[in-house]
Amino acid sequence: MTDVATIEALDISVIRNILRSMVNEHWSVSEALDEYDIPEELRGEYEERIEQCFID
Repeated sequence: MTDVATIEALDISVIRNILRSMVNEHWSVSEALDEYDIPEELRGEYEERIEQCFID
């Protein structure tokens, strides 16, 4: 079984890759989430985490 810490680390890794792709490919958040096949039910959570990267 995968523990919570592993899942959290994977999420952070995916978010880091999404951010890098957004910069390198000039993607919007929704384009990046599409490219990384983030399921609809998780998109709100990912959008919030990505937003936190841009807000002080």
